[in-house]
Amino acid sequence: MPGHKGRPVLPELNHPFAIDYTEIEGTGNLYEGDEPILSAEQAAARYYGAQDCLFLTGGSTQALMTAIAAAVPAGGTLVIDRNCHKSATHAMALLDLTPVFVVPEPLDDTGLPGLLAAQAVENVLKQTPQASAVLVTSPNYYGVMQDIPALADICHSHGIPLLVDAAHGAHLKAVGRKSPIEEGADLAAVSTHKTLPALGQSAILLSSGRISWETLLETAPMFGTSSPSYLLLASIDLARSWLEGDGAAAYAACARRVAALRREIDRTTVFSALTETAAPLDPCRLTVCCRGTNVTGHQLNAILHESFGIDVEMADQDHVVFICTGADTERDYARLMGALRDGQFTGKDVPYKPLLPFPAPERVCSLRQAWFSKKTEIPLAQAAGRVCARPVTPYPPGVPLLYPGERIRQVHIEFLRAGWYTDKEPICVMEEADAERQDNHG
Repeated sequence: MPGHKGRPVLPELNHPFAIDYTEIEGTGNLYEGDEPILSAEQAAARYYGAQDCLFLTGGSTQALMTAIAAAVPAGGTLVIDRNCHKSATHAMALLDLTPVFVVPEPLDDTGLPGLLAAQAVENVLKQTPQASAVLVTSPNYYGVMQDIPALADICHSHGIPLLVDAAHGAHLKAVGRKSPIEEGADLAAVSTHKTLPALGQSAILLSSGRISWETLLETAPMFGTSSPSYLLLASIDLARSWLEGDGAAAYAACARRVAALRREIDRTTVFSALTETAAPLDPCRLTVCCRGTNVTGHQLNAILHESFGIDVEMADQDHVVFICTGADTERDYARLMGALRDGQFTGKDVPYKPLLPFPAPERVCSLRQAWFSKKTEIPLAQAAGRVCARPVTPYPPGVPLLYPGERIRQVHIEFLRAGWYTDKEPICVMEEADAERQDNHG
């Protein structure tokens, strides 16, 4: 990302000073629902099949925090996909929310996060009648898409809204998929800069209308600047217009090319590609598995950058992830396939330990109490028994493995060692006196 890949997909942005406005007569005020911004938002709402659409300039972080604050009262309870972005953690700390987690089933023994079981969500809601909303991520960083209609039906049967972190799904309508709102969700945070050619930090919040437009307008400024960039706002409208014009064909071609890449990788390289035999996938997300080769995902990432001038979106121990968009060219795809076929990559039949599911940590105190407690940094190797004070978040994908207020056990340390962290990596924990007071209070 960003989805324009540094190319002038939207020529109107080539002269930014001409559209870098502020709130003056005729330009509108973002948080007042004024024209001409309102007409641009309504055009985006129509495209995505939503009742309302709010343009934002603080990325999906602002959109997601706005959605949570609009749907869950301060001090309330949020049922949340454990695979959600760290910005949800920030919202929960600010609003003093209690998270109740639902864990996606791993797709394979590499631990790749897969589908949330609808029955698991139903069971959690039955056990948590005080919950005000459910938040899930779809698609996730690896491209896995959740069953939004089924999850929405469950939420609505309990009288609560479904929120979707769809940061990576702005392009899906252009490849024949429905938006989360069309599938039954009530709010969806969408990054227009991640997969569309809009400028960095641009995002939209889509709404079914269950939560009022006035509530969204009142809530969003709490998490963003009072001087939103009109350049970013204009880029959202331009990207939407492009998506309804030339961009539609560009994205259809991208989806076809990614489908072909998945087959080519399986057939002509030592690597394998994640396909829809495992789970429903974003047609434009390419996830490559390195298990069974002579390199890890981190090593492949470094080699592609240093030897081939190719930057991947993210890497973990077993995978590399590529964001493909309508701005990519045949030459880009040919360069990638040429690199993956390079002779330095070979198959390697080595024993490995399957990555065990991440054990659910014990909650010692509230997320807010841990966040605002006295804290200290210690090496990972010394963290067993301590209480997490800041999200332990490999980035990307920006998904916390440990949340503030949770006790760190040795099994969590082993999990972190296996994929992301070294023993000397600093971990932020509550000072022992503070943690003991909270533990005794609990």
